Amino acid sequence: MARHIHVLKVHHLTLSFPTRKDPNPKPILDDVDFGIRDGEILGLIGNSGSGKTMTSLAIAGLLPEGAQITGGSIKFRGEDLLTMKPRERRNMLGKDIGMIFQEPSTALDPLMKIGKNLDEVLVAHGVKDPKERREKILNMMAMVGFDDAAAIYERYPHQLSGGQRQRILIAGAALLAPKLLICDEPTSSLDTVTTVQILDLLKGLCRKLQMTILFISHDLSAVSNFCDRVMVMKDGKIIDKDTTSDILTNPKNAYTAELLTNARLDTRMLGIERAHVDYSSSPVLTAKGIEAGYSDTMFGKGSSNKVLKGVDLEIYPHEILGLIGSSGCGKTTLIRALLGLLPHSGTASVVGRRTGAVFQDPVSCLNPSHTIKWHLNEALRVYEKKLPRSERMAKITAALEEAGLDSGFLLRKPHQLSGGQRQRVAIAMCLIMNPGLIIADEPFSSLDASSAAEILKLLTDINRERGTSFLLVTHNIHIIRQIAPRVVVMDGGKICESGLTSEVLSNPKAPATIRLLDAETKLHGA
Repeated sequence: MARHIHVLKVHHLTLSFPTRKDPNPKPILDDVDFGIRDGEILGLIGNSGSGKTMTSLAIAGLLPEGAQITGGSIKFRGEDLLTMKPRERRNMLGKDIGMIFQEPSTALDPLMKIGKNLDEVLVAHGVKDPKERREKILNMMAMVGFDDAAAIYERYPHQLSGGQRQRILIAGAALLAPKLLICDEPTSSLDTVTTVQILDLLKGLCRKLQMTILFISHDLSAVSNFCDRVMVMKDGKIIDKDTTSDILTNPKNAYTAELLTNARLDTRMLGIERAHVDYSSSPVLTAKGIEAGYSDTMFGKGSSNKVLKGVDLEIYPHEILGLIGSSGCGKTTLIRALLGLLPHSGTASVVGRRTGAVFQDPVSCLNPSHTIKWHLNEALRVYEKKLPRSERMAKITAALEEAGLDSGFLLRKPHQLSGGQRQRVAIAMCLIMNPGLIIADEPFSSLDASSAAEILKLLTDINRERGTSFLLVTHNIHIIRQIAPRVVVMDGGKICESGLTSEVLSNPKAPATIRLLDAETKLHGA
């Protein structure tokens, strides 16, 4: 098929969620019109709630219940997908149209080994011989970069790093060599080294398997070095589309220009000021000889794989300490140990006020059945059990407002909030306990550029105004450069390098630090 032929043509697509109360609501997708050429990598960017994921789900035939396409067509290789029978459409998913989701941990069955997770793809599409299925899976796992494919085949998802799980999802999506691969935020939770590897892998598969890719991302750096063309979405509409270089260097639309400005996360433009840190004072947190690991088996029996190997750490009052490292280096395991969520040896002591936590994915921290008021009340009840109702409500409202949301959000449920708003709720739940130290694990990675900028400003305001110390884990070295006076680099379960951020990042000595900075240069430019 010639390159100029459209593999996919979305023509004036309109979609909404009508209800009895509102049979004609504002469209979620409004006259969306674009095509993807054979062999092309097309980027789709925009803020949270702009309609990016809903576009991908409409193409894949995975729309949520209640969604109604009210106009337009979706043609794949000339055939209108919207006129096909449901069974025919399902058969196309995987075989002709593949999809990689944002969070691999939710896409893999935690009770099944990796091999079984991938085996189901082939079984569903009629590959009957178990030996043939295993051979296909191991070959694909090797193609996506696993040197020890047979060993990984026998592991459970929780025994793999985030980058490894993402490779497994790519392997599953590529098993049947689909002509179109939809990638929905496949690098948002990955460090720079792994992101570069995943993008190189996807580009290689695009060539080897002659695939076309629709690449959805809020990481404009990933888009700039990966996509042939880029589209920009806002409020369910495509408002800008051009070659990648033209979109990212010479935006003609004001909204596109705003996206690019926010993506830089420039502390000067955001009005961020650093708090003063007195390193002669006593540490807020002192950790010595922290060691921890995970069992070989699903239910905690069997030998233990040691992940942390004698980690020492100190965090000072008013300090934001940066923690960086590649996927699988032990960052999240260390956080879990420090928070008391994982058995460990060694000592970790916190002086003064309590320790709070802000996690990467606020959805997993919030109960979908309950309101925001309930969540804040639960967080407060742990520490203040006998407060009068009026005082309790005053504290709840104050914490929510400090996190940047008004009291009108109290009666909403998590699904009624954007990603940035959910992260603000998680921060409010943390603030209500008045912590002296907050451990923040990738608080920006699941957010679009505008939301990430707002959350960055909020966290630094809390640091300066409350005097709250932070252990900030992030893949974004640019943020660490701007707001963290000191940085710690992890590799292989150990701290391989630490010191003043300006010194460590300008004159790295550890190979792991050099790899991170080289990947950052490749991803973001010099």
